[in-house]
Amino acid sequence: MTESGGSDPEDSGAPRRRIGPYEQSLRESRERAVAAEREHARRRRRTRAVAAGVTLVLVGGLGYGAYRYVGQREVPTTVPTVAAQPTSCAHPVKVRVAVAPAIAPVVGAAATSLAKRPDAPCAAYTIDSEEPFSVAGSLLGAGRPDAWITDSAVWVGRANAVSRSNLVPAAPFATSPVLVAMNDEAAAALGSRLGWADLLGGSVAVRVPDPNRSAIARNVLGVAASSLPAARMRSLVTTSAPTAGGGVTLEGLARARGGAVVSQAQLVGWNAAHPEEPLAAVAPAEGAPALEYSLLPLTTDAAKARLVTALGSYLATAETQKLLQDSGFRTASGNPKDPSPLYGQIRVGGHADGALPPGVASLWNASSRKTQALLAVDVSGSMLERTDKGTRLAIVQKSTVRALAAVSPTAIASLWVYSLHVGSRADDFRQLTDYAGLGVAKSLTALDAAVTGLDTYVGGGSGLYDTIAAAYDRAKGAWRPGFTNTLVVVADGPNEDDYGLTLDLLKKRLAAAKDPGRPVRVVVLGIGGRADAAAMRQVVTVTGGEYVSTETVEDLQPALAKALGG
Repeated sequence: MTESGGSDPEDSGAPRRRIGPYEQSLRESRERAVAAEREHARRRRRTRAVAAGVTLVLVGGLGYGAYRYVGQREVPTTVPTVAAQPTSCAHPVKVRVAVAPAIAPVVGAAATSLAKRPDAPCAAYTIDSEEPFSVAGSLLGAGRPDAWITDSAVWVGRANAVSRSNLVPAAPFATSPVLVAMNDEAAAALGSRLGWADLLGGSVAVRVPDPNRSAIARNVLGVAASSLPAARMRSLVTTSAPTAGGGVTLEGLARARGGAVVSQAQLVGWNAAHPEEPLAAVAPAEGAPALEYSLLPLTTDAAKARLVTALGSYLATAETQKLLQDSGFRTASGNPKDPSPLYGQIRVGGHADGALPPGVASLWNASSRKTQALLAVDVSGSMLERTDKGTRLAIVQKSTVRALAAVSPTAIASLWVYSLHVGSRADDFRQLTDYAGLGVAKSLTALDAAVTGLDTYVGGGSGLYDTIAAAYDRAKGAWRPGFTNTLVVVADGPNEDDYGLTLDLLKKRLAAAKDPGRPVRVVVLGIGGRADAAAMRQVVTVTGGEYVSTETVEDLQPALAKALGG
């Protein structure tokens, strides 16, 4: 035995006794056993540590995944492509609702939830995400939905002027304040300079949409005009107008120094759909009028009108109000959480009457790009073929009126149709409306009526080549200086006129007619993959134009709006 702090006799300098083989084997066995126990204990500790780490990773991953999943559920970011079938009946009534894009995903989610209820109305609600300006200019016939959710009462006035309706603005069921979206670094660099005069027309490039087509832009410019110096406002307008569209895109802002005017709901929707590129919110000190979302029944069918009312009632329920608030909208029952990060304090200011200062409106129109387009639409017999969304013609009619109504009101357009011998003198083409400004209600009314009546001309083959030649001559003859002059042809198939121009003759005729001093660009839109792409590319190359092929006829609308200068 040794005392505390003493040494083992075997470790001392005293002479050691001799150890025999048997005892030596016992000692080695004991040492191996101890070493084995130590290694086993070490492995147990390592296993527990690894298990704990894996658990943390799994919990963190599941937590993040749950966050992403729940976040996506709470903030709908896409619009259902197919109407939800109600559980309450087998043969629902189809109800089409045109909805402002920022709120369309929430309305789509609400319609889907409503369909799952045992007491759901017997309706299949199709939600079409449509810019309110475009809907307002195309309610006369082919483009008229059963109901409309707009973001400003100003578009109701436009709708009444164009479609000769007597719509009355409804009380909004949701609103959304106007902000500026930009990346966090750019927002932080602003410091305390958060007025509209600091944000617009200065060193930070802020995207502003066309106030002729955007309630956001009208609301912002109406407030900012009182604080921006005249030179700053002129710089903002002349810089923004030439490239502005009816809305703004947030693409690329996460890596850019500038920003864009948006609604709070649009910003929340972007961040939910793009967690890898989140944007900060900048709330200008003066605020701006909020967007106001209201539901307007448009159908004259009493049964459908009741179904529209049922949807409106569901939008006012606590369940949907919560969904709206989670998505960045204010409702009668409460406000959404502030976006994060937020610079400044969100406030609503000014009047949401949509009025623009006269000087700003005239300067914008003078600075915006100008387009003059002759639009020739295929009405050959193939347009009567049916799809799951109606005939090809019906889809083309809706797409055409929406696209014409979506472009800038400074644009000018004429409408032709073509098929074999459709003209009054057995020509393969017929003019339905002459060139007219799309900023004039009477012109849009005439175009809407003409497109609605296209079914009276459908039949026969496609006189495509003769039509392109004649339409090019007309566009060149009506050439307008200061405008982009374009011939836009919607083609549902190849040329089918065996007695008209051949491809080679058409190219020679276009080459001979081309005048560098009066350029006319030819754009051919082949819908549903039926057009002769190789032939059309040869044709448009002669005039420096473009051939665009859409996979389905439903893809026509955005391509057509772009071709028309939208």
